[in-house]
Amino acid sequence: MAPPTHSWSRLIRFIAKEDGKTYFGQPLQKGDIGLLYHAKKPLTAHILTCSPLLPTSKLTETLKTVQTLLSPLGREDVDEIRGMAAQYPPAGKAKVIPEVPGLFYKPRTTLTGPETPIFLPEATRGEGSDYEVEICAVIGKPGKDIPVEKAYEHVLAYCTVNDITSRGLAAKGGQVGFGKSYDTWTPLGPALISPAALGDPMNLKIETTVNGELRQKANTGDMNLSIAELIHRLSRGVTLETGSLILTGSPLPLERPAAPFLVHGDEVRVFVEGCGTLINSIVEEGRPSIKAKL
Repeated sequence: MAPPTHSWSRLIRFIAKEDGKTYFGQPLQKGDIGLLYHAKKPLTAHILTCSPLLPTSKLTETLKTVQTLLSPLGREDVDEIRGMAAQYPPAGKAKVIPEVPGLFYKPRTTLTGPETPIFLPEATRGEGSDYEVEICAVIGKPGKDIPVEKAYEHVLAYCTVNDITSRGLAAKGGQVGFGKSYDTWTPLGPALISPAALGDPMNLKIETTVNGELRQKANTGDMNLSIAELIHRLSRGVTLETGSLILTGSPLPLERPAAPFLVHGDEVRVFVEGCGTLINSIVEEGRPSIKAKL
């Protein structure tokens, strides 16, 4: 069955220049919103009447100007954040279908948006803070025991996400979630893309660059489990609520550089074809930075 239709094709959440209020809206400008915002290009959007998570939301003719681009969903919009581990095989290797998918949860306090700092707290110093580009599926219709063939009916939108991870702390714990749960460690954005506008989510280029150097490159079709299969498995005996985020997994990095992990001052860009580029800077605790806007 075809994915649900919307009155919008892509949405941003932003603080408006006209009144300082926060809105959801569909941008008028074409192209990669993350790159346009980074280049300080003017952005305007038709305002949505309410949260896109509500079935009554509609686009209006009212236009507002973007002052600050935010994560496309705020903490108050998100029900749960589910992350998937070991979703991509090594380059050139066959897919491995797990009996039980690797699952971890992240708190909503990890959410942040485009151009905001990713803070590395003292607790993570020397523990290998890392990047993970992923496509995120946003659940718009709650469901339990969802069949694979009906899984996409439950997806409201997709977006780009960077699942920041402490390699050292993830390895030392009994489960990986401890090394992924710090404030600002789930940058999300730059926009929500409707399923109809995106097309096939299982054939998209994804990549990460750090300071302009390519660190990850793959295709979502390389995943061990498709997004539909993930939704099916995650909903077996469990209700997926509206506003749930599913971080669908990240490819292994390309050949590691001499200094492989993130440090103060780095610029990280994660890109998902059709969803856009998410750009963030790295700030270590105790070093000067601007306050993140969540």
